[in-house]
Amino acid sequence: MTETHKSTEPTFRRIGDKPLIVPSNADWEAGGTFAPAVTRSNDKFRMLYRAYGTDSISRLGYAESADGINWIKSGQPRVEPKKRAESAGIEDPRIISLNGRFYVSYTAVRGKIGRLHTRVGILETTDFSRFNHIITKIQGQWTRNDKDAVLFPKIIDGRYRMLHRIPPNIEISTSKDLINWRGPRTVLRPTQQKWEELKVGSGAPPILCELGWLLFYHGVSNSDIYSMGAAILDINEPGRVLYRLPYPILTPERYYEKEGVVPNVVFGTSALEIDDSYWMYYGAADRVIGAATINKQALLAALLRQPIER
Repeated sequence: MTETHKSTEPTFRRIGDKPLIVPSNADWEAGGTFAPAVTRSNDKFRMLYRAYGTDSISRLGYAESADGINWIKSGQPRVEPKKRAESAGIEDPRIISLNGRFYVSYTAVRGKIGRLHTRVGILETTDFSRFNHIITKIQGQWTRNDKDAVLFPKIIDGRYRMLHRIPPNIEISTSKDLINWRGPRTVLRPTQQKWEELKVGSGAPPILCELGWLLFYHGVSNSDIYSMGAAILDINEPGRVLYRLPYPILTPERYYEKEGVVPNVVFGTSALEIDDSYWMYYGAADRVIGAATINKQALLAALLRQPIER
């Protein structure tokens, strides 16, 4: 792969010229509203998002929308961290729908500033009001600071699949019960491309398409700029990468992406297939939530031109 990016190659286009969701003055989210997890069912969009409070603790907020653009937020946090296992907060949710239920993967954080440890957690819900906490067991995840988990929205060969990030790579693990996970095995590593040379991590849960599993993921440069890229994983062996773009398709450009709590960050955590496009919802500079679209067939055609040589 080369880093050449022609101006004619497809990239995401922002929806509107300002963020979709910004923090309120409420203590529980005044520090930032970002990392959106979005799902659509029965013509309603639902979102869980990371809300950073004045107490330096992250919780999950909730919002609804009829069109995916204009959102009404709940006035209270929807999910609070557990006091011991998640003493420093719950972060960066992602949602899938499977067998009539919604599963939300997230990052559990414990410890104190300077000595924080992370692991993967899962929430189960049918109504976004009541949530069942599923405690995952992945070997060594606390010591390796496991995070950025996304579940596949399909059971493959009798097993759940999950992508997660053990620095600096994206790994894949499997499970029969969502609790005990086998693996991990490396799927994507950083490349020599400047935009993703430091580390990579899963973005949105994979989307099934005509080429396989479409994965939007984030890449981080050595100057700590977060951008979004895309790859295709094999439909039956999702640990195998078939295609991967060498260039980013969403990079920090707007003022609210370049300036904020953590500057120069676009952190996509949800992608929906809507008509002939993919819509991505993303956190911008760890402060606000934005959205962007990309033409589906143009993106898949671009990926098809970037096969992984074996």
